[in-house]
Amino acid sequence: MPFQWKTTDGEVRSALAWRRETGRGVLACVHGLSGSGEQFGPVAEFLGDYSVYAIELRGQGLDPVVDRRAMLLDLPAQHRDIADFLAAIRRRHPGEPVFLFGESMGSLLSASFVAAHPEAGICGLILSVPVVELIRPVPRWLSATVRSIAHVFPRLKFYPSWFVNGETVAPPLTRDRAYQDAMRRKPHYIRIFTLKFLSELGDLISSSNDIAKRITVPGLVLAAGNDCFVKVSQVGAWFEKLASPDKTLKIYEAAYHLLWHDHDSGQVLSDVADWLAKRRR
Repeated sequence: MPFQWKTTDGEVRSALAWRRETGRGVLACVHGLSGSGEQFGPVAEFLGDYSVYAIELRGQGLDPVVDRRAMLLDLPAQHRDIADFLAAIRRRHPGEPVFLFGESMGSLLSASFVAAHPEAGICGLILSVPVVELIRPVPRWLSATVRSIAHVFPRLKFYPSWFVNGETVAPPLTRDRAYQDAMRRKPHYIRIFTLKFLSELGDLISSSNDIAKRITVPGLVLAAGNDCFVKVSQVGAWFEKLASPDKTLKIYEAAYHLLWHDHDSGQVLSDVADWLAKRRR
């Protein structure tokens, strides 16, 4: 059901909510590039002991400010939104432990938020397929060129998939092709973003190692063996840099990028449930 909350600058925003009365804890969920909160539905269904809230990110396909969609990543604004979102959740669930749960780009946003705001009181961080590097590295000269073009033509748009596979159509994100085909027809799905947005996302990816060194809360990192964006070895190397003394890495060798919309979803969600159960306060 919808959950209304307000940003610091006065915007009334809507999130998806699956509220429970158990008091065992809350998951605040952050979706990935061209995603939406509804993608956390299987998480909420499986983790019936937890309240689950899923934000609709600024600049993505369900941003209520239409002119803002696909334009800017705007990391400081994303951090403010996440902080306001968490504050609204805590007012609804006083005293309950809150875990931040990100997917893909949402994992990077979640990790960077926790690194920048250790005072936020997050009890744990769950990061599904964090894109901390790209399988196909972007040369420095190309990054510099994209940044320069974005400065001159801030509204010029391009396909993010080109930086992954050199094509204008994204590679398979799940073995469930029916789900992927349906996802591409959803109103939240965006195929092209401004070069400014992509440049900012590239900067966030480049800063991921520094982010890892500043994360001290308990962390669960999930990686997929057939991820089209990032190798398991790249996620593993980043995981080793996490400063948290309580950290767990789970690898699903046969899985694709959208872990709980893939054939291993049951095992993935069971592992998340086990990790959460061990960290209840």
